Amino acid sequence: MTPLLSVRDLVKTFDIKGKGGGVRAVSHVSLDVQHGQTLGVVGESGSGKSTLGRLMLRLVEPSSGSITFDGKSLSGLAPREVRRHRRDMQMIFQDPLASLDPRMSVRNLITEPLVIHRIGTNQEQSAKVRDIIERVGLSQDALDRFPHEFSGGQRQRISIARAIITMPKLIVADEPVSSLDVSIQSQILNLMLDLRRDLNLTYVFISHDLAVVQHIADTVAVMYLGEIVEMAPAGEIFNNPKHPYTQALISAIPQIDTGQRRERIVLSGDIPSPQNPPAGCHFHPRCPHAMSICSQEAPVPLVLQMPGEALGTHTVSCHLYTPGSGA
Repeated sequence: MTPLLSVRDLVKTFDIKGKGGGVRAVSHVSLDVQHGQTLGVVGESGSGKSTLGRLMLRLVEPSSGSITFDGKSLSGLAPREVRRHRRDMQMIFQDPLASLDPRMSVRNLITEPLVIHRIGTNQEQSAKVRDIIERVGLSQDALDRFPHEFSGGQRQRISIARAIITMPKLIVADEPVSSLDVSIQSQILNLMLDLRRDLNLTYVFISHDLAVVQHIADTVAVMYLGEIVEMAPAGEIFNNPKHPYTQALISAIPQIDTGQRRERIVLSGDIPSPQNPPAGCHFHPRCPHAMSICSQEAPVPLVLQMPGEALGTHTVSCHLYTPGSGA
């Protein structure tokens, strides 16, 4: 099956003025996103997951690597040519108040993408806006109000309406529920699931909250310091995590069933600066299982055998699973 989105060996380095060198925010990332699926991208702040999401849509220009969307290469295209694909690739941001122009009414905010991409007549655009606002759970009375008049959850519904108005194939959602109350988070997540089913959407869902990702993702990619250290179907990641970093993240998920409590793994220190990453495996200074080779050589991604008839592949970059390591 041909993936909707495919990135290969993607790298993004930000130059630092006056200091020489640069910060590598994303380092040689390769992954596929299948039609109608949700890829969850998780990791601590500073892991590079938001930069990766913007690279996928070429909101940020990659330093190297390739991006293929719907069978067409986006690499090397001029900005004007990339904009032609924007109607099929949209983004939902973390802070809806910051991403919505406070001077525009909700009606104009949702209509704007249709105008930019010249979709439909004025009458058709109006009808489409009325349909979309109800689809995201708001009344048509909301159309003539302004973003500051709504709650955080309502504003995120407006952002979602704006993102789906062009009927895109792919949506990159960057921490879309992290600023919302827990009760509102579940409503927005359920809305996104309903829209994925009804509109055949594909999501890249970026979050630091693994409990949220567990609810919505089909596949999970775990990032650490710009690299994907583990990637597998969601069930496999949460039931059988392999990388010590993934294991630590999952151990921090709050538990309700006290009869099957897992041991909490507390990592020492903070995520290192991407300006001066550790040699070898970037995670080794915080890893409870670090070996001498970990500080000397960077691990390569390995494909692991999955149990039973599980679908998909499980890859991990860790010396614990290198043949001959004794793990």
